[in-house]
Amino acid sequence: MSRQPEPLGVVFDCMVFLQAAANRNSASARVLALVETGEIKLFVSEEILNELREVLSRPKVRSRLKQISDADVIALYRRLDRRAYWLRDVPRTFQYSRDPKDELYINLAVAAGAAYLVSRDTDLLDLMTGSSAECKEFRQRFRGLKIIDPPSLLTEIQRRRELVRRTEGK
Repeated sequence: MSRQPEPLGVVFDCMVFLQAAANRNSASARVLALVETGEIKLFVSEEILNELREVLSRPKVRSRLKQISDADVIALYRRLDRRAYWLRDVPRTFQYSRDPKDELYINLAVAAGAAYLVSRDTDLLDLMTGSSAECKEFRQRFRGLKIIDPPSLLTEIQRRRELVRRTEGK
C-alpha cells in the first residue's frame, strides 16, 4: 500500500499567484497545481488575498498581463477558497525593515508552521543567504522555514516523490 508523505506546508507570495494566473505553463502555475494534488498545503490570510486583489485590480498590471481575464481571477479565488487553509489573526513575529510589505508573508509562514515560503522577490530570498544582521536573525529564529523560488519547490517535490518510490521498493 502506498503511503504518501504529509503535504508540505507552504505560503506563496503575491507574485507567485500572479505568475500562475498569467502563464499556465510556468513553474508558479505548476506549484499552485500541487495544492489540488494534495502534495502541498497552502496557507493564506485575508491580508495576502487583499494584496492580491489590489494588485490584480491595477490597470497597469491588467494592461501588461492581458492574458489574465476576469474569469481567470474569479477561478483563482474560488480555487483558493476551496483548497487553501486560512489563518486569521496572524501575529507580527518578525519585522523586516528592508521591505516591511513582505512581513505579512513571513509572519503567515511562521504562524502556520510552514516549511516553505515560495517567492521570486529578492528581498525575501535574500533572507536565506544575506549577511545583514536582519537576515542572520531570521535564519537563527526560524530555522524550519526556507524561502525558495517556484522551480526549487518543484525540485523538492520531485525529490520527495523519488524518496517515496525508493522506500516503497524496499
